[in-house]
Amino acid sequence: MGIRLYLIFPIIISFSCATQPNFFEKVKVGQNKQTIKEFFGELVKIKKFPKPVGPIFGPEEEFWDQIQNGAPLEVWNYQSKEGNLNLYFLNGEESLSYKAFAPRGVVY
Repeated sequence: MGIRLYLIFPIIISFSCATQPNFFEKVKVGQNKQTIKEFFGELVKIKKFPKPVGPIFGPEEEFWDQIQNGAPLEVWNYQSKEGNLNLYFLNGEESLSYKAFAPRGVVY
């Protein structure tokens, strides 16, 4: 009986940890700025710039080519112990267009 508990307990612990949402998953594309601010609190920084021509390296590679060159971008940056989260708002919109998460320690 005691041996069975030793085998089952680690499985339960690992399953419960795996089902917890991480920092990146808490924000959803389409959420508005106010909802994001209420959830995450203060930003680390905000950048506003037109999308530059050329490639980008990192998690943004997944969607970068879908954004028109020169499109106005507003990028919100949040950091946690898990990594760095960039939120992209396009063309002055209030809802989130894209998100990019770089886990801490990953080099692109």
